[in-house]
Amino acid sequence: MQDSGNDGGVLDLGADRPASARRASRLKTMGWIAGAIVAGMLLGLLVIEIFPPGGRGKAQFAAPLPESRPAELPRIVTGRAGAEAPLVVIDAGHGGFDPGASGPSGAIEKNVALAIAAGLRDRLVELGAVRVALTREDDVFLPLEERVAVAEALKADLFISIHADSAPVEEARGANVYVLSGRASDREALALARSVNGDDDAYADDGGDEVEALLAELARRETALGSASIARSVEARVKGRLPVHGRFVRGGNLVVLRSAQMPSILFEAGYISSEEDATRLTSEEGRAAIVSALAEAIVADLLAPRPG
Repeated sequence: MQDSGNDGGVLDLGADRPASARRASRLKTMGWIAGAIVAGMLLGLLVIEIFPPGGRGKAQFAAPLPESRPAELPRIVTGRAGAEAPLVVIDAGHGGFDPGASGPSGAIEKNVALAIAAGLRDRLVELGAVRVALTREDDVFLPLEERVAVAEALKADLFISIHADSAPVEEARGANVYVLSGRASDREALALARSVNGDDDAYADDGGDEVEALLAELARRETALGSASIARSVEARVKGRLPVHGRFVRGGNLVVLRSAQMPSILFEAGYISSEEDATRLTSEEGRAAIVSALAEAIVADLLAPRPG
C-alpha cells in the first residue's frame, strides 16, 4: 500500500497543487503572520505610552468629560455698586466630577464651597460696594488654570478661592487663609498644595526674554503685597468670630494663586473631615458667619485708601 504522506489521517488539501502555487500560498500566510506581529508590537508600544509601568503616561486621545464646560466669561453682578466699582471674583473649589473632600456625615466639599461662594456674592451685592462674579454658579468642573484665566479676563481686583479640605492631622479644625509662596510655610500648607494642585506643582514658564521675565516678577511682587493686605484684613475679622487652625495666614505654591495681575487668596473655611467643622460648614448659621466676616474684610480692604 502506497504511503499518502499524511500523518494521522490529516488530509493535505494542497497536495495536488503545483509546487509554485504551494510556495505562493506559504509566502502569503507568512506575510499575514508578519503583519500581525508588527501590528501587535505597535499596539503594545501605544499601550505602554498611554499606560506606562509608573502610571504617569499622558493619553494621546481622550473622550470629553461630560461635566466639564468650555471656557466662557461668567456674568458680573453689579447691584448698586456701579460699573467702576472694584470687581471681586469668587471661585468655589472643585465641582462636577471632582467632588473634593467629604465629611463624616456625607457632606461634600464642592457643595459646601459653592454654597459659601454664592452666599458671599449675595452679601457683597447687598453691601453695594463692589461688583461680583463667580467662576462657577453650578456643579461643573473647571481646570485650575481656567479659573484664574477667567478672573484675569474680567480684570478682577481680587480673586478668592473657597475650599473646605480634609484635615491634614486628626485634631485640625477651623479656618485658614493662604497666599502665594514659592515654598510652603509648613507641612499642612504643602499637603494642601498637593491636594489642590494635583499633578501641577511647578510654576509655568513665563517665556520671553529677560526683560519680560523681570516685569512679570515685579508684577508678582505687587500683587503679592495686595494678597498679603487682604489676608490680614480677613484675619482681623475672622479671629474671635470663627474657629481658626493654628497660624491663620499661611503660604503655599497653589495654582489658583499664581496670577501676576490681581491679588489672590485661598480661604480654607474649615476641614470638612472634622465632624465639628462639617456641622458648622453645612449649617446656614455657620456659613452666614463665614460670609459676614469675609464680606467685611473684602470691602474694608478694597475700599481702603492706598498710599501714593
